[in-house]
Amino acid sequence: MRIALDAMGSDRAPVSEVHGAVVACKSSGAEVLLVGDEKELKPALAAYRNPERVSIVHASEVIAMDDLPVMAVRQKKDASLLVGLRLVKTGEADAFVSAGNTGAVMVGARTVLGPIRGVARSAICQMLPTMGKPVLVLDLGANVDCTARQLCEFAEMGMIYSERVLGVDKPRVGLLNIGEEDAKGNEVAKAVHRNLSALEHIRFIGNVEPSAMYQGVADVAVCDGFVGNMVLKTSEATARLVAALLKRELKASWLSRLGALGSLRAFNRLKKDLDPNEYSGAPLLGVNGIVIILHGSCTARAVVNGIQGACRAVEACLNEHIEHGVQGLREAETIIEQRKEAPQSAATESRVSQNG
Repeated sequence: MRIALDAMGSDRAPVSEVHGAVVACKSSGAEVLLVGDEKELKPALAAYRNPERVSIVHASEVIAMDDLPVMAVRQKKDASLLVGLRLVKTGEADAFVSAGNTGAVMVGARTVLGPIRGVARSAICQMLPTMGKPVLVLDLGANVDCTARQLCEFAEMGMIYSERVLGVDKPRVGLLNIGEEDAKGNEVAKAVHRNLSALEHIRFIGNVEPSAMYQGVADVAVCDGFVGNMVLKTSEATARLVAALLKRELKASWLSRLGALGSLRAFNRLKKDLDPNEYSGAPLLGVNGIVIILHGSCTARAVVNGIQGACRAVEACLNEHIEHGVQGLREAETIIEQRKEAPQSAATESRVSQNG
């Protein structure tokens, strides 16, 4: 398994990427291609004794976090991000992992790799912690405005990723909405609810409010990119706020400090559950290649998890299953439309017969 890693993407580049690549190669047996400036990568890699299955692919440019994605992809042809994607395109790498400019990763992936056949829109997904098992949420920002058909497509892709890569048996799919009732939400949400309810191969559990989602009632939560990105950023901000408030209260008195020492193990478990570095990054589903997006402030641990997540997606033949699944979704949609039209046609013929 050969993974192309954008070694210049994160805030700590290339330290996090090089360390993560070395550890991942030892633990997973994968081969990692560090893509970036050779002058920076060689000394960083030399700090590790005889790193196995780690090599360097030179790229002379870097797309910065504040670069405009479309302009950067057009102008910086030798950027590490684009060089890595081209390695996947040519078959020299099986997957691509980057903690770089998220917008540039999305634009670059769509430009270099193109969409999976039959997929209209790609979607970013990520695991979020709940009171039960983590929930896979998509889309998290790739598409601000979505049609009902596109959201049903996200449900299909999310279900396949949850089942094939995460190992969830018959994933429960919910539509993230402002209420549980069928009639809640805007017209797009109502149409998505009707369509998903009619699909027999998707275990659709209906509308899911954020509170229910964090209780763990769904394995996959579907929404457009605007809602999903707000959910993600609000969740991250709330987690930081709770941590800060808890830290302040635990320092308030000697008694609370003593209690904190007794609860240290529980606090560490909580911190791990809320730490995005403990998850396998954010896969970009729907593009013709395995692409994993990491947080810009990611640690080496996140890089390891991202590489391992990419390996699992490749081993599961994720994109082949998505292509087949979306094709089946389209066929099911056609059957549903025909069923809707049949009663209308019968009613029209009956009226014509009576008038005749």
